[in-house]
Amino acid sequence: MAAMHGLSADLDPMHPVAPVLALGIFERVGSNWLSDSLRTVMPQHNEPLRQQLGRDHPLSALNPSPAGLDAELGGLGRHHLACALSDLYGRPRHLVKETNLFFATSTVLGLLPHSPAVILTRAPVGIASSFARGGLWTRWKYGERYQQLARAARTPHWQDFAPLLPQDDPEAPVALGRLIAVNALLLAHALTPGPAGCRRNCTVVSYEEHVRDSSATLAALARHLGIELPPSPPARAPGLPATAAESTFATTRHKDTLIAELEPREAELVSHHVATTVGIAERVLDPQTTATASGWLTGDDLYELHEPARRKRAAARMPQDGQRLPAPGYRPVTRLSWRNLLVTNLEMAELLNDLHEAGVPNTRGGTNLLVCPMPHERGGRLHFDSGKQRWSVSRGYESHPAYWVTWVGAVARAAWSGARLPTRAEALEATFSAPPPANCAYAVGDTSPVAEPGRGSGQVHHLVGNLQIWCDDGPDSTDAEPIRKYLFGAAWNTPGTKQEIAAVRSRYLLGSSRGVGVRLVREPDTPACTALGVWEIAHRLNRWVEELDGPTRPLGELDRRLVTALTSGS
Repeated sequence: MAAMHGLSADLDPMHPVAPVLALGIFERVGSNWLSDSLRTVMPQHNEPLRQQLGRDHPLSALNPSPAGLDAELGGLGRHHLACALSDLYGRPRHLVKETNLFFATSTVLGLLPHSPAVILTRAPVGIASSFARGGLWTRWKYGERYQQLARAARTPHWQDFAPLLPQDDPEAPVALGRLIAVNALLLAHALTPGPAGCRRNCTVVSYEEHVRDSSATLAALARHLGIELPPSPPARAPGLPATAAESTFATTRHKDTLIAELEPREAELVSHHVATTVGIAERVLDPQTTATASGWLTGDDLYELHEPARRKRAAARMPQDGQRLPAPGYRPVTRLSWRNLLVTNLEMAELLNDLHEAGVPNTRGGTNLLVCPMPHERGGRLHFDSGKQRWSVSRGYESHPAYWVTWVGAVARAAWSGARLPTRAEALEATFSAPPPANCAYAVGDTSPVAEPGRGSGQVHHLVGNLQIWCDDGPDSTDAEPIRKYLFGAAWNTPGTKQEIAAVRSRYLLGSSRGVGVRLVREPDTPACTALGVWEIAHRLNRWVEELDGPTRPLGELDRRLVTALTSGS
């Protein structure tokens, strides 16, 4: 598989190595604590395969009929997958977090066969408590997810799992218990050595052990992975009030006790249906799989049940579509003119609509070209209505900066604006004396509007903070390697220290993130007439996508053709 990525299998200490896979038995198992703790010593990738593949992608965890490694992919799909996998390799070793892969678990592990795995576990009642506290069953539409997975279990390859997911209409605690058990069983099944006896290097990190002694847990993991711990814990913003945390993506509230805020009946239903599902699995799956999963699903007795807190639930976001923004414009910063505002969701939707009308669909066979259209409940703010054939923005987020934007989407927005993206050196110079970030390290728990309080229209807002930005340049690479572009700055969900702002990080052209957006710059004498028309941008994008279906070429050569097409002007 390494050869597929254009990577050598030799043991040269300077050569990229396979990433560490952090695999949760379910969501809410402490994966963000792990990521935040290791961020300064291990480059991070948050669910790149689960989140960035569309439902129609053959390898997507959300595909109703999940496929295996032999799935047929179009040219864009093959190119994206090869670049995405290569992006995970490097020194220092990268950390890839994936949770709730369900029937895509074996495929993901097959794509990264040399990766050691960290299995993140948590007692089922602890998971259920976290779901109940944040209303996640409803917010994340797990009722629909249950039905999709019950159907997937009846496909020929996974029919052994059909008895574990009855096609009924269970209440939430029952369905949650079943899903927790099935995901753990699928993970154990994927990690069970095959006929050749190949065994992956695995270690288990228990959420309960982390709560009891996080320093010892982290130290033991660092020894196992052969990495050095950060000299001190990463800086974190004060924890948000519970009502705020429920409507954001913050995970900053420190825990030092094992308390489950559940009604006794709910806790009993979850525990019972986890045990019942594993019991059924013992009759249809191999003993090693069920024994491994059973070991991961213990610990309910460690929790103290408390009456659920009667807290007032905050609204997801007060609508802000009438908010007055400074007029967009360019302001001198060092030797360049910087756009005073990050590109907003509304501005990005305008470009997406124009490109769609010009014949450039964003998603082809589950592979995204310009943006990753996540559900609103998962942080997506840009949504495509297949009936209306139009892009829209989540109400109240029109003036928030656009994220989940690929470098291709960012540079297309720059070309359409008669601007460009800054280089990393230019960004570093411009932010050298910038004030501390106003929104970083989960201080808000999400993005804030692009207009920064206390700054006027003649100033650059959020020069640092709110989102990291895509850069115009990236690390040197050969024609055999995918092109990567630098990311710069601090985002709402990353540390805001000067060291972290200046840290060197990069990503492949079709990658995207909930913490990366778009900032435009111009040379002082750049006229607006240098902008490319939407039909010209559409022509260049489509021509590149068509080339991917043609004769096989090195990944870097294909990427260079795209970069040239979108940055060469008219």
